[in-house]
Amino acid sequence: MKKLFVACLLGLAAFGLTLAPAQAASKIPVIVASSVDANPQNYTNVFYNKFVELAQQYSDNAFDFQFFPSMQLGDEQETVRGIQLGTIHISNLATNNYAPFAPSCGWVNMPYLFESLEEFRALVDAMWEQNNEWAIKEGGCRLLCILDIGYRQLTTSAKHPVRKLADAKGIKIRTPQNALMVSTFKALGLEPTAVAFSETFNALQQGVVDGQEGCFNNVVTLKFYEAQKYATQINYSVHSCNFIVGERWLQSLPEQAREALIRAGKEAMYYERTKVAEMLETDDKLMQQHGMELLGVVEDLPEWTRLGRTAWPKCYEVIGDGNAEKGKAVMDIVLAKKEALAKK
Repeated sequence: MKKLFVACLLGLAAFGLTLAPAQAASKIPVIVASSVDANPQNYTNVFYNKFVELAQQYSDNAFDFQFFPSMQLGDEQETVRGIQLGTIHISNLATNNYAPFAPSCGWVNMPYLFESLEEFRALVDAMWEQNNEWAIKEGGCRLLCILDIGYRQLTTSAKHPVRKLADAKGIKIRTPQNALMVSTFKALGLEPTAVAFSETFNALQQGVVDGQEGCFNNVVTLKFYEAQKYATQINYSVHSCNFIVGERWLQSLPEQAREALIRAGKEAMYYERTKVAEMLETDDKLMQQHGMELLGVVEDLPEWTRLGRTAWPKCYEVIGDGNAEKGKAVMDIVLAKKEALAKK
């Protein structure tokens, strides 16, 4: 029944119809899919609320935003297909889940590339036009933002505290269904188990996996703490998220509406950045309140970094969509930008 409802809803969206009141008929319907619920502590919702506010302001209230949280319209990769079909207009998803559609954009998830969030943000901004060129050409979607919420870390069950790399050996760790991330954990000598984001909570709760990698914000807002005891900082990749919009649909809009969405996305991204430090502090407190123990940064982080970077040749192949030379060429562009920023 639920699938039938969603199918009907998407069918209506495809023809520009809505389930909203008649007075909204003159506005532009915008179907927005999100993989998380509407929890105000979730960093993507901090962005989204500001984004809607600014988009309406810059468009003279031209839009009828219709928000479907909690994967109501499918998991993250399914929503990309919905955008490509025109049944969804905007989707919120992790950067690693758009990368299969736009492989060149996968550089954002390279292991142990960024020394700090500030470096990550500077490189995202410097790469903005180039990254969107790849995103549109390869996947048909424009990036409205690339959000961050600290690093991707590790949480584990009560039987498996991880204070150093040796402690993580033999633990089944949930990773996204992303070859770059799986390769990274294999390079670390660990046991990655690729599980869809939509199935992660159940996999943790049922003991299919013993731990998971990702941001602490998800641990709090998605209640992973109910199945996890320890939180360990491994700082291997910045946890980032895209709000993407179908380029063909975007270009079909009146100029003011189109530019309003693009401008609002960029400005709301900068706004979200100002809230990250506070959210990370709150996440730590909430994990502890729910019985988790924060173990801090692993004792042997340099070894994690050294081994993690040995995955780079395999990552080139992923970013190059099977062509390692192409992927290395993408990374050469990124690293040149990174080096130029370091000299400023």
